[in-house]
Amino acid sequence: MHEPISTLHDASLVFEPFRLDHFNQCVWSDGARIDLRPKPFAVLQYLIAHANRLVTQDEILTAVWPETYVQPEVIRQHILEIRRALGDSANAPQFIRTFPKRGYQFIAPVTFDPGRLANPATDAQTRLAGRGAALDVLRKALKSAQLGHRQIMFVAGEAGIGKTRLMDAFQHAAEVIHDVHIARGHSLEGFGGKEAYYPILEALGHLARGPARPLVTNTLATHAPTWSSQFRSLVCAQQRATRHGETIGATPERMVREIGEALEAMTDVATLVLVLEDLHWADLSTLDVISALARRRQPAKLLVIATFRPAEAIVADSPLKRLKHDLVVHQLAANLNLERLCAADVAAYVGDRFGASDLPEAVAAVIHRHSDGNPLFMTAIVDHLVQSDVVVQRNGRWRLQLPVEDLNPGVPDSLRQMIEMQLRELSVDERRLLACASVAGQRFTTSAIARMLSQDQSDVEARFEALAQRQQFVKACGTLTLPNGESTVEFTFTHALYRDALSQRLNRSERLIFERRLANGLAHVHASGDTASNANLTGTKREFHEIPPLAVPSSR
Repeated sequence: MHEPISTLHDASLVFEPFRLDHFNQCVWSDGARIDLRPKPFAVLQYLIAHANRLVTQDEILTAVWPETYVQPEVIRQHILEIRRALGDSANAPQFIRTFPKRGYQFIAPVTFDPGRLANPATDAQTRLAGRGAALDVLRKALKSAQLGHRQIMFVAGEAGIGKTRLMDAFQHAAEVIHDVHIARGHSLEGFGGKEAYYPILEALGHLARGPARPLVTNTLATHAPTWSSQFRSLVCAQQRATRHGETIGATPERMVREIGEALEAMTDVATLVLVLEDLHWADLSTLDVISALARRRQPAKLLVIATFRPAEAIVADSPLKRLKHDLVVHQLAANLNLERLCAADVAAYVGDRFGASDLPEAVAAVIHRHSDGNPLFMTAIVDHLVQSDVVVQRNGRWRLQLPVEDLNPGVPDSLRQMIEMQLRELSVDERRLLACASVAGQRFTTSAIARMLSQDQSDVEARFEALAQRQQFVKACGTLTLPNGESTVEFTFTHALYRDALSQRLNRSERLIFERRLANGLAHVHASGDTASNANLTGTKREFHEIPPLAVPSSR
């Protein structure tokens, strides 16, 4: 059974002079709205999604009426309605060509605009801000794959950087290309073990529920019987019993070899894009498949895109890090790093999000500073400003309700929960160390933190370096020489919101004690030989032992 229409989502698909609007289930032309009934719209959407190829009547019936028996004559009536809406003619078609008793083909050129999405009311909220260059890299990789040059692409980026959004935009763009199949699967964070090959099985399963079902079913049956047996919906009970003997004792090596041959066989028919997301949680078997696909030498119209978070791979000591390095060094794969958005990207997002507004330009700068260019943080902050009525709409224009110099977004609840989950992964001592650093500032020195905690500076430095190496909360900025000649390492929080969340964890008495220690430590640095300053520092050390433990959740 073909999968019902559900993959275009918010895509802006243009076939001049028209634009398909998924949200409003209509077509636009020069600003004028052209309405279609739900089923004709679904038929048009399906034809556009599979433009430039014959779509059979059976395929349309299965996709648009998945659970209902409908006479093919109904499709003809819907095609007539679509033609009237588009001003098309069956005798001289510009958009839909009829193949009598067989099916239909959408023949007009279709383009995809990743920077603008279909619903004007939600354009800015889902805008692919600052990712045009990354999308171009993926498009070039797809073009190379279409020529038979297999491509392996690793897409790396921190949580919230927009990897999934980029994959959505790329999928929308690729789906309208003739003879391109997209299979997409996700690795799962497993607390009770990981299923072998899970993201690949999920990707093939989704692909098999669409128009490519015959291709997947036949290819797996011929080239990968050990994989075919994993999909109970693809084979009947008798076939499973027949193949049982073939798959008994199947080794991991055999499964890797079979899937490599099967995927290559699929590319004889069409270009295959295999998107595997969150690979930092993938099992070793999945990594073995990626390694084998990269090293096989036969020409194949295959593009494998693997997304992952570098920090998670480091923390888990994942073999993914070694695999990626090895493949990239040997030019068997490419790496695409998604960086944070620049100030101009954030300003463009804010401008699109609020449209007609009287917001000062400095609002975007404040949002960029507090989000540090992380798209997830950026959108959460903007949502928070609207929900808390700091930014309101009156008479069709958005306005700021307070002076821009007083604008302090704070930490939205949605982000606070995410940060709390990340903090729970740390030890009590690490959370205590970071809470202390939050008092010292966005940038701080290990010398200051050591004095605030009355601990050895080299120990404090080593613990911060361990956090930075795992890309958790902080990063190193370099070495400083203090006025008293002392050498120290400077660190900064990777996001201002991390510092805000940690600072808010401290109660008033804890904050006051840390601030007093920080002041005493600074006095010591600037007057290292002064007896009074040394006396103050001694008093600070004595106060440290009177501080109650920080109120932080216990580590898991």
